Amino acid sequence: MGKFEVRVIMIAQLSISRAVSQPELLNLRHLITVFVLFMTTLTASTVMSSELELQIQPLSAIDKHYMNEQRKTVETLANRLGRRLSGTTTRDLETLQRVIDLRWVDSEDVQTQQALGIVFGDLLANELDLDWVIYRDRAGRSRALRYRDQDIYVFPITMLSRRLSAGAQLSVSDLFEEQLKRQRQKLPGARWMPQ
Repeated sequence: MGKFEVRVIMIAQLSISRAVSQPELLNLRHLITVFVLFMTTLTASTVMSSELELQIQPLSAIDKHYMNEQRKTVETLANRLGRRLSGTTTRDLETLQRVIDLRWVDSEDVQTQQALGIVFGDLLANELDLDWVIYRDRAGRSRALRYRDQDIYVFPITMLSRRLSAGAQLSVSDLFEEQLKRQRQKLPGARWMPQ
């Protein structure tokens, strides 16, 4: 058998700059570092997401302040009707209904829609002995009503805003009664009846 000859051909460099001419080992190290950081972050976020599957926290001072400002927004709308928010369920539900029927809240005005939901939620909270909490899950952070330390949650803010932003006909009193019935069945000691 014959010998194989290996020849190395040298090609002259066209550029004087080393950064342009050949990849550096440093660039490879940089890529490895970025990859390791990415994998570490991905692993950490996976661990965190499983830990953050559901977290319930009390309202922060900022949440309380924001919600009070939202209540003031609804109070201003009630004042236009010659009314005020009284805390009396039937009267305040009627006030919310009039504001909605008069179309004082635009379908694009999510912030004011949510303000109506806070007042609606306050009425539910009074009826059902619920408290406002921060409900955080994979979908995000929400203000919700909770029954004591039970896993019973109501989301009145989005309950109203989603219907109003979709332009749906809304009877606030009917929705309120529906929620009372639905949530009372979940409360401890409730009599479970087939529907």
